[in-house]
Amino acid sequence: MVGRDKECVVSKRFFEQGRVLACASVVLMMASSNAVAQTQTWILESTAQRVLQVAPESGAAEAEVKARQGSLGQASVWPNPTIEIGASNSMGKDDGQGGTDLNQFSITQPLPLSGRLGLQRKQADASLKQAQANVSQQRLLLEYEAARVFHGLQSSRAQLDLARQRLESADEFQYIGQRREAAGDLSRLARLRLDLVRESARQQIATAEGRFSEALSDFQTLLNMADAEPRLEALSQFPLLLPLADLEQRLDSHPALMAARQGVEAARHGVAVASAGRFADPEVWLAQERDVLSGRRQNAIAFGVAVTVPLWDRSKGNIEAARASRQKAQFEVDALQRQLGSQVHLNHLHLSHLIEQGRDFRLHVLEPAEEIFQLSRKGFAAGHVEILNLVDAVDTYFNARSRYLELLQGAWLEAAALRRAAGLSLFNNQGIGQ
Repeated sequence: MVGRDKECVVSKRFFEQGRVLACASVVLMMASSNAVAQTQTWILESTAQRVLQVAPESGAAEAEVKARQGSLGQASVWPNPTIEIGASNSMGKDDGQGGTDLNQFSITQPLPLSGRLGLQRKQADASLKQAQANVSQQRLLLEYEAARVFHGLQSSRAQLDLARQRLESADEFQYIGQRREAAGDLSRLARLRLDLVRESARQQIATAEGRFSEALSDFQTLLNMADAEPRLEALSQFPLLLPLADLEQRLDSHPALMAARQGVEAARHGVAVASAGRFADPEVWLAQERDVLSGRRQNAIAFGVAVTVPLWDRSKGNIEAARASRQKAQFEVDALQRQLGSQVHLNHLHLSHLIEQGRDFRLHVLEPAEEIFQLSRKGFAAGHVEILNLVDAVDTYFNARSRYLELLQGAWLEAAALRRAAGLSLFNNQGIGQ
């Protein structure tokens, strides 16, 4: 008994140690994942790649492809034969032996001679290609969502940094104001204005922190990341822009259009399948019967063909429904092509305006505002600039930088929308947002 107790104690200790090691391994893996997330500098491509890996929408689209593959394999399979076995006591009554015997056996095989199986296979193949194109379309939508979240976090982070810089400058001006007031070189009213400037900067930090927190939560949720503040590529330059003619030429290979066209093809084969369904498959049957013939029990073999005559049901409604579905699919292709063409044109026009506006804003507003701010800063420290001029220079400069960041974010979001409308992926195309 003592030996068994020792074995139990030792086993329990090993079990507890194993459980502790397993928990420690999980914690280390999570810590390692968080460390990677913190040290990695996220760019648009890596963000989109992560989203494509973890998004359930990608798995759903790929699962639909597998389902269509199964339907394709099933489309050309022959129908199963039917076997019938029967028993009766008729022979026992005829020859006086009595009892019940198996005396009927038949097998019936439908023959799909109308070409229906080949038509079903073509329809299933078109449906499979449609599902494959939908996978690419779903990837485009996820890339756009990744770009929206990534650039939103970029912008909110840049606005937060800008708000902190504004507070630093307000602290500097407040310190200079207190020193000048003590020296009798600045009125109390002017110094109170500086206090107001600092408080305003502090309030803007609170607003910027809230927006950054929301954008960070959106980023972490989409990328399925643990709580960590990622390092991001700086939001500094405007995206590149392809000529509109190049985008319009690529539009014909848009995944959404390709999927819609395969839908038309599947609907067209659906009309043929419905037409072939007007006539039921003929059935060949073979039967063996056992009966009392010439005073003794004997087997008899029979065979034949059964054909359904389409007198009442000619599948007219199914054919009309299939034709209407084909027309609807074609109308949807035409509408989608028109919509994508219009959207590409509008996105391209808007993006070109944003890029032009941003460059003009930087040259004629941001750079002069920065020069005025620096001169006012030095002049105020030397006692040569009035407080109102300083406040105006501070507001103009930081508002100009904030507006420039808004133009940058708007341009990158418009570039993402243009890629989505033109059917361009981040991973196999160059020119927009690269």
